[in-house]
Amino acid sequence: MILRNTLRLAGGALLAALVAFSGPVTAAAQDPPADEGAAYRAFHEASQGTDTAAALAAAKAYLEKYPSGQYAAAIKQWQDQARMTQLDAAIKDKRTADMLAIGKEILAADPENLNVIYALAFNIRRNELLASPAVYTNAPTAVELANKGIALIEGGKTLTGVASFDKDATLGWMTQILAMNASKAGNAAEAIKLYDKSTAYAPADTQIAGRNLFAVVTLRQSKYGEAAKAFNALPDAEKTPAAKEALNTEADALIDAAAGFVAFGRSKGMPPAAVDRVNQLLETVYKGRFPEDAALDGLKKILAAKATPSA
Repeated sequence: MILRNTLRLAGGALLAALVAFSGPVTAAAQDPPADEGAAYRAFHEASQGTDTAAALAAAKAYLEKYPSGQYAAAIKQWQDQARMTQLDAAIKDKRTADMLAIGKEILAADPENLNVIYALAFNIRRNELLASPAVYTNAPTAVELANKGIALIEGGKTLTGVASFDKDATLGWMTQILAMNASKAGNAAEAIKLYDKSTAYAPADTQIAGRNLFAVVTLRQSKYGEAAKAFNALPDAEKTPAAKEALNTEADALIDAAAGFVAFGRSKGMPPAAVDRVNQLLETVYKGRFPEDAALDGLKKILAAKATPSA
């Protein structure tokens, strides 16, 4: 349900709610000065056609020259709505470059527009960072937007015109963006910290917590693999209790992460193939860590402790 609501919020209904469409600007009762009148007529004629870009250019020209002009307020209102309509279309068509160009133009004039920040960050995450394979072309922009969004939300800002705004879920997926970027940059410790923080915002959401838990398993598996390789490369004389403890620490962290994902995946009905694959990894690592527990009784207790309600 949270994901469906999020997708709806990022679509045209949210964007269109920001500015009431006023239609083409009509002439005022008192004629403006000749130059301003000509600038207005150029805009008015362009706004009657289908070339929105040309009309926006004419609107920009008028507002730059006559920021306090007779038609400035009405043209500004039209300009805002036209930009939001363009942004909505770019989002629906998945034209990321256009989406970002239009969004940045809007934010240049209104830097705390959380609706636009939300829409841009969400769609980079959905269309690129969560793609298979993932695309990180616009990851720096997504991180910048997520950080801005998090700061605004923590400061008390909410989405304009959206009564069902879910603060925790939004903070969850925005923090997830930061975690994915840290992971891509090779900073496993920071990525794990951010994934855990993201999960804490929305612990029951499969699209947030479920993805986070799986990502942490992957990171922990890599760290454990590196530790095992380093330990096995040691001469027998150097396989000291301290060296073995370092390996066990990574094994314990992987067991904890994998058990968390398996318990969550089973309770939430996540794809069995993914859950079973992680469970196989979990059992393999657990047996290596605790060879004396052939019946896996300790692992069963760990899974039971991590079990979450299915609701």
